[in-house]
Amino acid sequence: MRAAALPGGAEFFSAWLKAADDHRHGPDAPPEPPLLRNYQPKFFSPDDFAALQAFTEILIPTDDTPGAREAHCAHYIDFLLNAADGAPAMQKQWRDAMAALKQAGFHAADAKGRAALVEEITKPERDHSAEHPAFSAYRLIKQQNTFAFYTSRAGMIEALEYQGNSYNTTFPACDHPQHKVL
Repeated sequence: MRAAALPGGAEFFSAWLKAADDHRHGPDAPPEPPLLRNYQPKFFSPDDFAALQAFTEILIPTDDTPGAREAHCAHYIDFLLNAADGAPAMQKQWRDAMAALKQAGFHAADAKGRAALVEEITKPERDHSAEHPAFSAYRLIKQQNTFAFYTSRAGMIEALEYQGNSYNTTFPACDHPQHKVL
């Protein structure tokens, strides 16, 4: 309720509530709310938002399961930061992260260049002796992108196939015969 009372919260969450209500009436995913389809960033500049969206989609691409695009991870991050008026340090951290990406050339790069740049930025994660000035930006985006994705319908239900309050009648991963059937 507190999040819905934040500036823009009622509009943002009402779109999700309507989508959830629409879902109860059929097995298919609810239609994408117009708010998300025509989203205008509230915290980030249009250039930074486009870069953030591209970055999140590189980290969690769409393949045979939905990715960050379908989960609207960049939208969620933008909403969260816009609603965080009482957390100027967090907002500054994100502005600094986007500035580091811009300085690294991410904003100006094409799709292939962006993918190569993300590979370069993430090198310190694989090689602890390596450094990159935008590595902290990558870690910040990765952390929030992961949270946004796996708490979304696309991540939780469509990618992970979470069934909610259900039970298994069989346990296929277990080798014990007494655990196979309830």
